[in-house]
Amino acid sequence: MKIGQKRSVKHRTSGSQFSASSASPTAAAKNVEYKKIFKISIYSIIFLALIYAIVLSPLLRIKKIEISGLQTLNQDDINYQLEKIIAGSYFNNNILFISGGQIDSQLRADNYQIAKAEIIRVPFNTLKVVVQEQKPSILWQSNGSLSIFKEDGRAYAGEPSDELKSTLPIVEDSTNLEVVAGSQIVSRSFLEFVTMIYRQLPEKGIKATSFEIKETTTELFVSTQAGYVIRFDTTRPSSEQLTDLVAVLDLLQQRGSTPKEYIDLRVNGRAFYK
Repeated sequence: MKIGQKRSVKHRTSGSQFSASSASPTAAAKNVEYKKIFKISIYSIIFLALIYAIVLSPLLRIKKIEISGLQTLNQDDINYQLEKIIAGSYFNNNILFISGGQIDSQLRADNYQIAKAEIIRVPFNTLKVVVQEQKPSILWQSNGSLSIFKEDGRAYAGEPSDELKSTLPIVEDSTNLEVVAGSQIVSRSFLEFVTMIYRQLPEKGIKATSFEIKETTTELFVSTQAGYVIRFDTTRPSSEQLTDLVAVLDLLQQRGSTPKEYIDLRVNGRAFYK
């Protein structure tokens, strides 16, 4: 080579090395994406398996119904009604998804005797239904027959037991209103008033012999062992009228007298006697 002549130097570059280094980030990204898809697939399979186990698996399907709390209702009838409710919806067959509210509302709609129904889920396929029946409140004498009135004012079909006859007030209906089982005859407030008077009169030293309705349930006539009748207004608080009653009796006692025919408490703030 001659002096002064420039030497041409060629730098070798490996085509294969360049290609490998430039493709590496893309391959890594694809690898991460495949792993992500794989994880999503696994989680989806697990999720679907859980859904099957919870919703579709026969493991949680209701197979046994236990009923408690019945007093007057027939257990076979209530069991049949429950089976209809469960069969009415696919989800109702599942112990986890059965609706306690639906069971409560449906049983109360079909059985006026029921006050409340609650469910208890027993793993894995037993449904317990606890029924609370309406409590007897008073006995109603009309047309020569004696009916049980529940706490919501509905008449109940059936002859009262001797125990009920001795523990509940018997209200005589002089209008002889026809009583149909399951029908709303009187209000809840009326029943509460009668029950309160029945319980508290003995505490005031007064022995009641009968309770009577003459024309309307807004008035209650209570005959006493002493021979006089107490006239109550059932739309006013019983406590106020009992206070007035005691005041009248105390006043008469101070005068050495007793009521001969009646004590009338139906006028607010006043009491009349004869």
